[in-house]
Amino acid sequence: MRVSEQKKQANRQNAQKSTGPKTEEGKQTVSQNGVKHGLYTHALILNSPNLKEDQTEYLNLVLDLEKELTPEGVLENTLVRTIANCIWRSRRVTLAETAQIERQLEGIDSDVRIHIGLSSYIDQTDEEPSPEYMERLRKTCIGKNAIPCENIATNLLRYELRLNRELSRALKTLYRIQYHRKAKEAEGEKENSLKMSDQSQIPYNPKRDNPLWDIK
Repeated sequence: MRVSEQKKQANRQNAQKSTGPKTEEGKQTVSQNGVKHGLYTHALILNSPNLKEDQTEYLNLVLDLEKELTPEGVLENTLVRTIANCIWRSRRVTLAETAQIERQLEGIDSDVRIHIGLSSYIDQTDEEPSPEYMERLRKTCIGKNAIPCENIATNLLRYELRLNRELSRALKTLYRIQYHRKAKEAEGEKENSLKMSDQSQIPYNPKRDNPLWDIK
């Protein structure tokens, strides 16, 4: 334990001496590394003139998931990153859906005028429609455009389902790996407790020596 503390202290001192990359190339490399194992880069975060996503918000999402899912090791952290990416990208589906609906609603007045023109042509009349009729027609047009048009809705749904499948698969895999890891750790704790019991000549008692082990 003493050696471990000495190593920790040495690591802290070395970290304080580090000032990061000096060259522009080095800084660019670090910025593209992002978080762990190169799985996240700024390519994930949109930064166009029309849509700027918040990198800090994404990192907070990752931290919250790590706190909740408590991953250990490269593989578990990779799966948590995959989950975070799916959640982040799924938010764009909602954004895209809202943007499409707003775009459709911008043309409501034009739709109403077209409908009135067609009705007048079919009925061969120049009579102005009543305000009540105009209000009902406007509400009908709004209702029809309150969801994305068919081709857009189909693409959004397909993309959302793909993300949901990917998220579900990553989450199930993570839980399965964690279950086996914890079972293996519990087995190791049991063996250590048995060895200690043999050395001390005291019979092994799971509830006393390892109350967290006896999980079926």
